[in-house]
Amino acid sequence: MKILVTGAGGMLGSALVASGAVGYPRRFLDVTKPAVAAAVLAEERPDALLFCAAQARVDACDERSEAVNVLAPAWFAQRVPTWLVSTNYVFDGPGPHRPQDARTPCNPYGEQKARAEDAVLAAGGHVVRTGWLFARGGRNFPSSLPARLSRGPVQALEGWPVQPTWAPDLADLLLTLPTGVTHAIGSAETTWADFARHLAGLMGLSTQRVQGVQRLQGLGPRPSDARLTPATLPPWQARIQELLP
Repeated sequence: MKILVTGAGGMLGSALVASGAVGYPRRFLDVTKPAVAAAVLAEERPDALLFCAAQARVDACDERSEAVNVLAPAWFAQRVPTWLVSTNYVFDGPGPHRPQDARTPCNPYGEQKARAEDAVLAAGGHVVRTGWLFARGGRNFPSSLPARLSRGPVQALEGWPVQPTWAPDLADLLLTLPTGVTHAIGSAETTWADFARHLAGLMGLSTQRVQGVQRLQGLGPRPSDARLTPATLPPWQARIQELLP
């Protein structure tokens, strides 16, 4: 079976390619250009498509993001069996949220992903919701913590529950092509502050380098509780050491 991945230059896409999927990063497949997308589908003839391309910077999402976050997955789902990688941000709170629960997005990113879910499901596709990914080489907060901690103090959110999820574990689950709506997220809860303190300890650094804060300046609306259930992927404690240089 040939599984094609869009957004293969990202953290999750890279993990999928490493596990055997055929990946196209944005420079070779701009999912917002139907002619380019059609040419790739005609050449590759995939049995399934994992849609990982997205404007995932939450505070950068606006009407311009709809092309990649909403219209593109809908286009693909009408032409090839499609699995959309969606987000726990389609919920607000309180959690944990089940696959069948009503969605209540609180920001444009979550709203766009909810609309994409509807379009993909209506076309016969499937949805896998996840959140709080981390992996070596990633550019998001948990992935970049070793470098940040090495440089000096780090601010991290306290009092907001997260379920850190190792991207290669999610990739392995995605390649089984689960049907319907599936939740795939790490099975252990923490806060980003405690995650950072744990990593600081593994690095031989003082946990005092981590400054717990209740909110970070410059961030737009975030769900009050975006936890998902069932949470079946390995706990972050079993994977965090993989971040170490």
